[in-house]
Parts: sequence; C-alpha cells; structure tokens
Amino acid sequence: MRRSLLLAVLLNLAACGSSNADPPAADAGEDVFVPGLDGGGDTPIPDAPSEVPKRSCKTAFEHAPGTSATVEVAGEWDGFKTKTALTDTGGGKYRVEMDLPKGDYGYKLIVGGTDWKLDPAHGRRKYVGGVENSRVVVPDCKDPLLRLDKFEARKDGFTIVAQYLDGQDGAGIGELKATSKSLTLNPAITNGQVTINMTAAKGKHTVILTAKDKAGRTAQSLTVPLWIEDEAFQWNDGPMYFVFTDRFRNGSPGNDAKIAGIDDRANYQGGDFAGLKQAIDEGYFDKLGVRSLWLSPVNDNTNKKGKGSDGRDYSGYHGYWPTEPRKTEEHFGSMDELRAAIGAAHAHGIRVVLDLVSNQVHEDHAYVTAHKGEGWFNGDGSCVCGGPGCSWDDRPVDCWFTNYLPDVNWASTAAQDAFIEDSLWWLLESDADGFRVDAVKHMNDVASTALRTEIRARLEGGNAKYYLVGETFTGGGDGERDLIKKYVGPNALWGQFDFPLFWAFDYTFAQNGGAMSSLEAAIAKSDTSYGPGALMSPFLGNHDVTRFISRAAGHIGSNPQDQAWSAPPGKPTTDEPYDRAFLAFAVLLGQPGVPLIYYGDEVGLPGTADPDNRRFLTAESALDAREKKLLDRVRVLAKARGTHKGLMRGARKWLHDDGDGYVFARGTGADLAIVAVNRGTTARTVSVKVPGETGTLKDLLGGPSITIASGVVELPLSAKGAALYVKP
Repeated sequence: MRRSLLLAVLLNLAACGSSNADPPAADAGEDVFVPGLDGGGDTPIPDAPSEVPKRSCKTAFEHAPGTSATVEVAGEWDGFKTKTALTDTGGGKYRVEMDLPKGDYGYKLIVGGTDWKLDPAHGRRKYVGGVENSRVVVPDCKDPLLRLDKFEARKDGFTIVAQYLDGQDGAGIGELKATSKSLTLNPAITNGQVTINMTAAKGKHTVILTAKDKAGRTAQSLTVPLWIEDEAFQWNDGPMYFVFTDRFRNGSPGNDAKIAGIDDRANYQGGDFAGLKQAIDEGYFDKLGVRSLWLSPVNDNTNKKGKGSDGRDYSGYHGYWPTEPRKTEEHFGSMDELRAAIGAAHAHGIRVVLDLVSNQVHEDHAYVTAHKGEGWFNGDGSCVCGGPGCSWDDRPVDCWFTNYLPDVNWASTAAQDAFIEDSLWWLLESDADGFRVDAVKHMNDVASTALRTEIRARLEGGNAKYYLVGETFTGGGDGERDLIKKYVGPNALWGQFDFPLFWAFDYTFAQNGGAMSSLEAAIAKSDTSYGPGALMSPFLGNHDVTRFISRAAGHIGSNPQDQAWSAPPGKPTTDEPYDRAFLAFAVLLGQPGVPLIYYGDEVGLPGTADPDNRRFLTAESALDAREKKLLDRVRVLAKARGTHKGLMRGARKWLHDDGDGYVFARGTGADLAIVAVNRGTTARTVSVKVPGETGTLKDLLGGPSITIASGVVELPLSAKGAALYVKP
C-alpha cells in the first residue's frame, strides 16, 4: 500500500514514522508526502488481486528517535499502565503491531525508559485528565475499507487505482462506486480493485469512491481532489491577494442589507461573491499576476450589533462572529455563488484560500446553543483578553476576545472533531484550496496539527495540496519569530504571515527609517528562521493594521482607533507616499514565499484603524492620477512575480546595500531577475558583483538596460525609483 487517504487507515497505522517532510518553499506545492506519485507516468498499475482482500486489525506504532534507545508505547487502552516495547527494525526505526479493541485513545511514546513524548509523526491530539497526548482511533475491523494504491496526473489526464478491503468477517462487496461532479467516470473493477485511467479537461476535479459491504456496513469515502494543468502549481509561484469580501465589489445589490442602528463605516457595504466573480472574469487579478486569493470569512455571521473595544456598535461585516458552522453569510451570497466565484478563479489558474475562524464563535452560534455545558468552550466570558487578570500574553488560549464571543476549547475532543469536520466540509463543498487560520496563538496547538493531519490523510492523495497559512500577530523581535515558528512544520501549518518582516518593511519604507542593511538583515532572518519547509507570507498591510499609504504620508495620529471615527485620513496630496509604496512593493514582490497584497494597497487606499482600514475599494475608473500610476507600477511588479521563473522559484541572493540603495537577485542564468531600489533623492550608479552571470538585462519598469560583464554590472539607481531587470 503506497498511501491511504482514509482517516481510518492513517489512524490504524498510528505512527507511520515516515521521513517524508515538507520540501523547501520552492517545492512546497508538489506531492512530497509519497515519492513516485507525482504524475511521472512510469509507476506500474498494481496487479488486481485474485480475490477481494481483507483489512488488517493490527494497530502499528513506529518511531525513529535518531539515536539508539529503548522505545515503548503506553496508552489509554489500559489506563497507561503497560509499556509495550517497539522492536528495532534497522535504520534507526522502531515498530510494534498491537491488537487493540475499537476505540479512541490517547497515547505517548516513551524513549529511554523515562522520556514520555508526543508522537512526532502525527498531529492528532487527545487530552486525558488535562494532559495532552497523541491520539489514535482504532476502527471496527468488521467495517470495509477503501485504500488508494496509486495516483498520477498528466497534462491531459490522470490515473487512480484504489482497492476495496473487506471487513474481517468477509461479508463481501455490496456496492462500490466512483463519482465526480465534473467528470464522467467509467472505472474498471476487478476483485475490489478500482482503476480509473482517463483524459480530463484542464482544471480542478474531485473523484469520490464509496463502498459498502453486503451486510450494509459502509467504508469511509475515498476523496481524491486533483488538478490537470500544463505545469504543476506551487503556492510560491505568485502573489496572494486578500479580498475583504464586504468591501471589495458589489455584484449583487439584491443581497445588500444594513443592520439597523449601526454607522455605515461599521456596517455591511455590499461586497459579495458575485462581485468577486466579476473581478475574476474581467481579469483584475490576472493583471496583478495573482496566483491565489484569500477570502475574508464566508460563514454566516450574527445580524446583531456587537460592541467593539472602543464602545461603538459594529456589525459582523468582517466575518469573525460566526453563528453557523456550515452556512454562507447571506450578505455575501449563497454556496452556489461562492462555488461559482471559486470555479471562475480555478479557470484562471488561481487558487482560493478561505479564512478559517476556529478560536471563537458568536454567543448565538449553533454549537453554543447545543453544547454550552459540555466543555466545548473555555470559561464563562469573565476572562476577556486584555482585561484585569487576563492579559493577552498570560492567558492567550482561554481568554475571550469579548464577552459575546465564546472561546473554543480545543482540548475537548468532541469540539475538536466538530470543528475539523466542518473545516473539511468547507473545502469539499466550496472547492476551496486551503485556509488562512485565524488567531493561531489563541488556540491549543492541536487546532493546527489536527487540521493538517486530517487534510493530508483525507484530501491529499491526488496532486491538490491545501495551503495552511496562519495568523499569529506579533512584534518584530527574535522571540516573536520563535513564537511564529512554533506553529509551522510538517505536521502543522505550512507557514504564517511574517509579522516581524512586516514591521521591518514599515520602518524602512512607510517611516523612511534606518538603512537598507537593516532591512536586508530582517529579510535574511526570515529566510532562515522558520525552517526549510516553511512557506511564509510577507506583506505590507492587512485588515488589522493602519494603511500603508496613510502611514507613509504621516497621516496616522496618536489614537488611530479614535481617528477612524473622528478624523479619518484623506488621500495624500504629494507623490512621496505613493513612491514609497512603489518601492516597498518592488522589494516585497521579489521575496520568496507567498507575498500578500491587501486589497486596496495596490492603489494606495488610505485609512487608519478598524473600520477605516477597510474602506470600500475604489473602482479603477475613479482612480486619480497618483493612484492609477501606483496601480500600473504594482501590476508590472506583481505580473512578473507571477510569471517569471526566477522570481517564482529562484533562490534569493543579496547583491548590494547602502544607506538608501538595495539590490538583490532571484534565480540564475536565463531565469535571473535583479531588483534594485533607491530610497534617496539623488540618482547614482553603483557597481554590483553578480558572480557567474553575463549578458544584457532589460528593466520591466521602463528604465535603461544593463549589461553584466565578467560578473560585474554598473547599475543605475534612479531617485526614489526601482528597477526590475530580467533577461530579454
């Protein structure tokens, strides 16, 4: 068996001990979990069995401690009383197979007789007596099982080979089916082996296999999302664009509705899924080279008022006050409209990430009504984050954001399972491609690790890989980098938004502070701080900070929250802030990872704190000259980031910095790209060493070409200017 997509299989083989890990960022979009299933076309189809095979009832645990040591396992199946030894199987790996009854168990590995530890190969967790353990769910051996034995994708089609495994009592196959909403399937079935080998149109498809035995017992469905495309997508291939749905575009006035008694600035303003689809269809994101979209939360929110920290009334226009686990917000549109927008994005080769709200719900949420007294939520609302005796730092996991937003208790197995199942439901029902995970540091680690584990086990047998990027709002120090890294890894998030780098960009460009060497030092730390598999997202702004253009113009007062209501900043009246934004984008969009464009920053939308940093996006036809110039410049930079191979996947290399000048490269040879910016007011030329490179490069931003001779180039730096050099 190469790979099982089924949760039951993953958990029955409790500790796979695999050395498979996420690749470096440049490869993070490929199928790396199981070698040989990447569409190479040379993997033979397994022979059909001579009869329908039966599933195993063994539960296996494996561990590779890295050094010679005794390895044991103990678990909830007997109250952690017995330590069962794992056998050294060679190569530093230890393994044991156990006969465990059907059940849901916490367990720990014991290394060297005394070191009780979580199983590093799995992200599922179970709290037993308040103590965090690894978790294994042992299924009923009488139930049939579906197993994925092979997947490969080609430019014009795919092959799937799956196997039905009978339960231990050998009831036999009662029903075995393969379905797809977008494809007409004609599987070949022999002794429970299902083979689908077919051509398919470009785009995303999902194949679902279902089965039950003659006794009526059903197997967990086998779901295989897949992409047919000329070149395998990687998440770092281009920018991500944050669509704040209510403030982006109004495509369907019929769903517009204000919440009575709330100022328009904190109320619904009409943006919706239909407006998003219009923008996609018109090519707005294609012009920006966007390869992925992050949508603000799409769940249904309360229609009640809510008091903000400033004492003013707000609506749930932002999406972070959910009341229903599996229903779209009616102000934004139906599930069909959401699917239509995501389908339009897929037709343009754009992936879509949904904002996942799992730390808190509104007090009227269906789960609060049904499970309030069952341990699904922390406390009673008396511990409000930042309040007396309940600081954001000391009690981040159990404090409530406000007293009408119950805080989810991820240590509750029942709550954990419900929220994870809802998350997978959204991916399948909407056909989305990942999640932006909100408020990561305010949840138990299992909120990230279990999500990653379930997605990988149940949805990633094909070549569709689901990006999980977290939000951990921090400052800019090394301690903050360590906090962010805590939630990133092979069994956790793919990456997070790089807040420490955000503050460095802000200081360098919005505030015009420091030397470019300080920015390079911060960028270099980001290159190395989060692990080789981390796929981080650098950014200039988001919905929780003041707008870049207003910071650059010096328009942010001492109390941004009050200013949002009393004196919101207008457009800058000089070129300087727009030039700073241009330079910041030039560096940002040249970075590795998944650089983020917050809606409106591409045109210099002004604003101070919430809700002023969430103004409705200005229509392109209504932009003034400065805004249009910035948009045109950002389009050149972003389009290159989403199409030029060196900028998409090449290694970053520092070339030069001085007080105001900064030069770096991505890629080599024919894929070489050089980014040069000058914050200063004087044009000048710098001599830059580019070892191993020769030839002429053109400036995509319209400046003069440059020629590299013997690994050196005389590079012009225009005043308050930027250049993006590539091979013609």
